[in-house]
Amino acid sequence: MAKNTSNGEHQITTKPPPTPSPLRNSKFFQSNMRILVTGGAGFIGSHLVDKLMENEKNEVIVADNYFTGSKDNLKKWIGHPRFELIRHDVTEPLLIEVDKIYHLACPASPIFYKHNPVKTIKTNVIGTLNMLGLAKRVGARILLTSTSEVYGDPLEHPQTESYWEMLTQ
Repeated sequence: MAKNTSNGEHQITTKPPPTPSPLRNSKFFQSNMRILVTGGAGFIGSHLVDKLMENEKNEVIVADNYFTGSKDNLKKWIGHPRFELIRHDVTEPLLIEVDKIYHLACPASPIFYKHNPVKTIKTNVIGTLNMLGLAKRVGARILLTSTSEVYGDPLEHPQTESYWEMLTQ
């Protein structure tokens, strides 16, 4: 922002930096937490694990049955003292203590839906109920993810950034 001074020169002033969002102090951004990532061996889950492991105070636990994910996606963390990998199907209860749950476990491709629809439904329904039950039991925060498939077939291909507006009408 520029201001004119009395001698005709321009004086440059800068805005103060924005105030950090109060969300930065929320439980989702705190350190020193035990975090469960279901479906953490999948594409999105493994990248989330990479970001979570950047915080040197967090312990990350991945539960995955490798139906669509791969242990190779996590090989750089295997053996790390703050990382634990559990071969587990979320359709079965998981009895651990955690502070946060990122629930990404679900076969997210029409190929898998057609190949094994019962497994897909069980993972979505029973798996989510199990994770909600775990969150309630231990007082953890939970983030439930999904795919665009829940909205059905889109009316346009590819979807623009504003396509979501059509879903609300």
